[in-house]
Amino acid sequence: MKKKLLQKKAFPKRVTSALVAAVMALSMSACASSNAQSTISEDQTAKSAGAPQIEETTINIRVMNEYRNVEKVVDRYNELTADDPVMSKIHLNFSYVIGGDYKDKLTMALAAQEDYDLMFCGGWQGLSTFIQEGNFADLSSYFNNDNYPGLKNAFSQDYVNAMTSYILKEDGTYTKGIYGINLASYFEDSRGFMYREDLRLKYNCDPITDEESLLAFVKTVAENEPDMEGASIYNFFRLDSPWYSAKHDHVYTQDNVNIFGDQTWAYVGLSEDEKTVLNVVFAGDDQAEFDKMPEGYQYDFIIEYSVDRTKWNDYLNPSRGSTDTVEKDAAITYCALTEYESKVKEAKEKIPGSEYGFYVIDDAQRNKEEGAVVCDMVTNNWLVVPEWSEKTDAVMYFLDWMFGSAEAHDLFQYGIEGEDWEAIGEDGYRTLDISEDEKYFMPTYSFTLNPSYVRNSEFVLNDEDLKADFDYIYDPSTYKLSPLAGFTFNAADYETEVANITALSNELQLTLSMYDADETVEVINNWNEEAKKVGLEEVRAEMIAQLQAFLDAKNAE
Repeated sequence: MKKKLLQKKAFPKRVTSALVAAVMALSMSACASSNAQSTISEDQTAKSAGAPQIEETTINIRVMNEYRNVEKVVDRYNELTADDPVMSKIHLNFSYVIGGDYKDKLTMALAAQEDYDLMFCGGWQGLSTFIQEGNFADLSSYFNNDNYPGLKNAFSQDYVNAMTSYILKEDGTYTKGIYGINLASYFEDSRGFMYREDLRLKYNCDPITDEESLLAFVKTVAENEPDMEGASIYNFFRLDSPWYSAKHDHVYTQDNVNIFGDQTWAYVGLSEDEKTVLNVVFAGDDQAEFDKMPEGYQYDFIIEYSVDRTKWNDYLNPSRGSTDTVEKDAAITYCALTEYESKVKEAKEKIPGSEYGFYVIDDAQRNKEEGAVVCDMVTNNWLVVPEWSEKTDAVMYFLDWMFGSAEAHDLFQYGIEGEDWEAIGEDGYRTLDISEDEKYFMPTYSFTLNPSYVRNSEFVLNDEDLKADFDYIYDPSTYKLSPLAGFTFNAADYETEVANITALSNELQLTLSMYDADETVEVINNWNEEAKKVGLEEVRAEMIAQLQAFLDAKNAE
């Protein structure tokens, strides 16, 4: 079967109007609650008189990383939909591939057009390229569609806009569509440190409320605990960068312009109305390039923050970056908010009697400012429907069901209520004591996450400050959609240049802060000089041109 070209689908052609009407009637109760916390009612699963019959259909689903005991959840799904004239015909067949092999297996599956109808695809696994090549179906017609009330309820207009991709055509113009369904309960994690609260109290250090008090605590522990590290930080990138939050005044840097790897990012300067690209700068650029940037950023701010973070070097593991590095216990450990619970539980098992607190690095996030995180308002985790699948309607009816109520969603997220887990109030849960052989587990980031269905663990509910941190990342008002959201750089005509510059970037160790202040300036300037020899200026000009065409297309809507 030949791969079909990208095209925006009309309303799904394989579904009759009668079938649509039946599904609407069956599904309306699933979206009766505006906060998507409704349950599956008898009305939702009741047969409608004269409902059309459809053929039995099995959709083949592949997720990333191991699930356990999914069979019992599928059995419960079959029970819940047994009386539904549509959903009872849609059967589920799950498989998984472990993360280390997933990208290769995904690439092979797409090349061979293997028999999958719904698959996970990570943003880091080539999603943008696969979309550009036409591998995935355009699902635009299923969203903001009253015939799919579950999807309409779970995916807000802003979320749908954020999921929309803009595809560069040969004539330089753009077409748009929804070629993947984003999986998220929040859009950006809060980066921070878990710190030893017991040691803070032991040495009578001030409460940790800002970087100054954090650094003072680290210094105190380093001076008094010779067998400990001051800070354990596996990836130092952006620790002191102001561009993680919204406080950057028309200067943007994010994954979709990160074409040279994590060591050297592109920073895009836009006009005040954010419709015109002023320039794109890289670390070590000449002053003439920074002169074109927005007011307040007309100097090498990239080197400035790279140098500033070297103040932490004395408190880091001196052997960091080597293959045989052994991390010691540390006063503070880099930790994303959503990893904090598991890391604390692990640490307490290792160090009995230890106590911990969490510190959010970014000032605006720590102060819980509204609109403080500018981002794509999507995560790197996506579900995609292969373009050649003949079961797209069945897939989307299932997703409409799964995202149509808390009961349906929680079934696949947590397992069987009363057996695997139980609810705590409206927005909490606790896991139940069940043997590992019988416990359900799903890598939720590759199948179920959605911002309309969020439950906090018992661990979070028992810590008022931690609960406030989670409430903040779950709150839509925390985020602002980046004007660059949806952009994809097409490097087809510059593959050699991008590869050569990336190779130079990969030789750096800026993310581990392996250099002192003077060395940092030297290696950055040297990288810039060498990158220009292999095409940095050409790539810069092309990125500016593509970004401008992209903004023109968005602003013309």
